[in-house]
Amino acid sequence: MAAGKSIRRQVGALIMFSVAALGASVISSTAKAEDDASRFTYTRLHCTADRQSHFTDVTIELAKENFAPPAAPIAIGGNKRTSRAFVAGFAANWGAADLQTHLNHPTPAVQLFTVLRGVFSITVTDGETRVLHPGDLVQLEDITPCKGHITVVGDKPGFLLFAR
Repeated sequence: MAAGKSIRRQVGALIMFSVAALGASVISSTAKAEDDASRFTYTRLHCTADRQSHFTDVTIELAKENFAPPAAPIAIGGNKRTSRAFVAGFAANWGAADLQTHLNHPTPAVQLFTVLRGVFSITVTDGETRVLHPGDLVQLEDITPCKGHITVVGDKPGFLLFAR
């Protein structure tokens, strides 16, 4: 029992140290609506030919449509086909051991996710880490043979909404 508490404290300290050490390189996710609601920026996690993973910010243009008449038009864009959508729950500190051992994993399929609850940090193989909060949107494209990424959940359970 005491050994379990000690390990949890060490993992927690490792997470806090990692976040602090990355300091300026930790970039908050940029998924946000612009002031005029005609543009939206989100994070893309992708792979390059050398099998390394990287973040890129993507901005899409939105165009006004009569989406739900008689309501006023709304700005829509970034249409993507999906075959499955689901909510995934992650225990507190999920992935912390992977960060400690540098165990990267690729995404099983190209997919989008939105953080519903909790705090997630994702580290890509080029060393960049982004901390994600509720409302942040990420497109995962680092499928095999990419080396992948490491995801760590904060100190409370986290929930993501995936669309494939």
